[in-house]
Amino acid sequence: MISKLQQIFHSITKSLEILYVIENTKPCARILVPEEELGKVANFLNENKLNYSVSDFKVLKQTLQSDFYSDKSVKVSKNDPRKGYFFAYISKNKDFAEKAKIAEEKNNHFELGSILGYPKCCCDFFEKNFDENNTDLTLKTLKYSTGFEFSFYTNIAARHFDVALLSHFPHSFNCEESIKIAKNHLKILEKHSRQLAVMFSGILKSAVIYTMEEGIFLLRNYEKNGNEILYSNVLNTAKSKLYFLLNSNNKLQIIDKNNFFVNGIKIQGGSFGVMAFS
Repeated sequence: MISKLQQIFHSITKSLEILYVIENTKPCARILVPEEELGKVANFLNENKLNYSVSDFKVLKQTLQSDFYSDKSVKVSKNDPRKGYFFAYISKNKDFAEKAKIAEEKNNHFELGSILGYPKCCCDFFEKNFDENNTDLTLKTLKYSTGFEFSFYTNIAARHFDVALLSHFPHSFNCEESIKIAKNHLKILEKHSRQLAVMFSGILKSAVIYTMEEGIFLLRNYEKNGNEILYSNVLNTAKSKLYFLLNSNNKLQIIDKNNFFVNGIKIQGGSFGVMAFS
């Protein structure tokens, strides 16, 4: 099933969103669909008896952190000549799909999140913190999280590599309701592909350097020794100065969740975040 979904939706995380709906784990999914593929997607959803609604606007992606995921986009008219993406709201319940569409059009973030099955605490968090200039809330989530060591279930940084068990920003990486959702999603993944579930878990169990300007970096196969993180290799979204610094070393020293040393060089500030997921 997952391979069939990937043929239609391309990315693994998008495919899993649909799978969660099919498996009754998620009440409604919201995914971006390239406008030239709307027909193909609609045919698949009709064949599988899934209800859907399509946004009356389209979006143009602005800044890509990876081939799969972008937090920044701008709404334009559905008649805009530029190629863009439409939101598709997909559910077994026809009313859910239509209500999700209406909530998005009204910028009712709390209601939309609730329809998509996100925890109330996370819907509150998103509504209070999201705006057009602040679309990536990962570092905001880190701000409201205790410490820098968290369960791999809430690793949303890996979404930039098309790996995630959550499709929302948790209000905290310690959020128990989000962890519960992610655990259920992993069970569905294990049911359909043990190999993919193992791969997901392995990637999610990474240390992460998250920045707003220099890229996102997963430090793979890491070990924690006191306040030191030892790692074997780096997955990156950008080959910036920080990437080359991290890639030429295998150890960093953590001061706190916003400050660390690499090879004696101090990296600090609110635009940098350090997370260790296990």
